[in-house]
Amino acid sequence: MNSIIYNQLNNGKHVKASDLPVWLLAHGISSVTTDDISALLRIPKSQVPQRMMKLKKRYEIVSPVQGLWIPVPPEYRTWGAPPAIDMIAAIMKHMESKYYIGWLSAAEYYGASHHAPQVFQVAASKPIRKKSVGRVHFQFFHRTNLSNISCIKVESKSGFVLVSSVETTLLDISNDLKIVGGIDNAANLIIGICETTTPNIKELSSLSMCFPVAAARRLGFILEHFTDITELEELREACLTRKSSISLLDSQASFCGKFYTPWNIKINREVSPDI
Repeated sequence: MNSIIYNQLNNGKHVKASDLPVWLLAHGISSVTTDDISALLRIPKSQVPQRMMKLKKRYEIVSPVQGLWIPVPPEYRTWGAPPAIDMIAAIMKHMESKYYIGWLSAAEYYGASHHAPQVFQVAASKPIRKKSVGRVHFQFFHRTNLSNISCIKVESKSGFVLVSSVETTLLDISNDLKIVGGIDNAANLIIGICETTTPNIKELSSLSMCFPVAAARRLGFILEHFTDITELEELREACLTRKSSISLLDSQASFCGKFYTPWNIKINREVSPDI
């Protein structure tokens, strides 16, 4: 239980249901559980959903997952929810899942998305269905090796959240073409990231071992042909140490195309970035 809530209860005070969102925001509390609300309002847990109904209809509070409640600051009530980045840490903690913000959402953080993504994309250590909270649309992708993935801590209004590092973001984008909208948009994003941030090639090469070799080869090809990064030998060597068949530049296209020896990749379609 939050120490502020504990002190409130220890002093014998309770909160009115109608005042709950304002009280939480005033005390810097970004999320509470059904148990917390039950204690604050001095009501049985079974009555909490009903008592929160009017507040939900006025978008003063939201419940993104069962048993978790998040107060909505006044400036976001027309959206029906706080920004995704201010909710995600509480959601994943409540669901007992490791996570990181990735793909299009991470690319936007690094300044690479020239079209604002319509979804908030999150890697999770357990399967989670997509969900919408107000105008926020979450997509969750199950990843089994989150402990090996490089992330950074980013400050949000509710504390800190985990965002995939530049190197992880580049590999995720090159690996999961469907998630990012195809090879052309993958190239757009990779170019955009490299225009604002220079990836650490040593870190990229080491991290590539946690991904399919096709992702590293595809990324190497795009970096070589569409960015100013020239020191790619370490990444190429990391690819060469892994024995596998020829990879496809576009995993969603046919196998027909020209073989490109330096990256052991089949150029099965032309890449046409628009930036």
